[in-house]
Amino acid sequence: RYCRLRRWNTLFVCGTDEYGTATETRALQEGLSPRELCDRYHALHADIYAWFRISFDHFGRTTTPQQTRIAQDIFQRLLARGFLLQDTLEQLRCESCGRYLADRFVEGTCPFCGYAEARGDQCDRCGKLINAVELQNPQCKLCRGTPVVTPTQHLFLDLPKV
Repeated sequence: RYCRLRRWNTLFVCGTDEYGTATETRALQEGLSPRELCDRYHALHADIYAWFRISFDHFGRTTTPQQTRIAQDIFQRLLARGFLLQDTLEQLRCESCGRYLADRFVEGTCPFCGYAEARGDQCDRCGKLINAVELQNPQCKLCRGTPVVTPTQHLFLDLPKV
């Protein structure tokens, strides 16, 4: 609104993230696929934004073919120009579930205060941010199995180059 009031050339784009951990977590809680969950919430969110008079130039979804083309084009351009770095990180993997665990899918004991129900991203008791591999006695939130620390390759945006 501010940009438009200033008469600046503005493009306001938003959408439903069907690939996010929050979406996956909620879908599992409700017994739905991420797509089914987002089918329901996309329309609900659009109605709420309209009620608040928040006007997007486009309110889309991350699973559309157009969004996929845009994301892949950005990635390919960054890669071709040398703006991506590859590095190895340690990540928790649940062998029972056959998947690497996002921080929201890990619980354990906080390494700072000893709180037994800390999440893989932060401790709700002491408020400290946590790297999931630092948790003591980590458990997969999905099956309660014990995940293993595994080295994984990741790509990062080379911010100094950008």
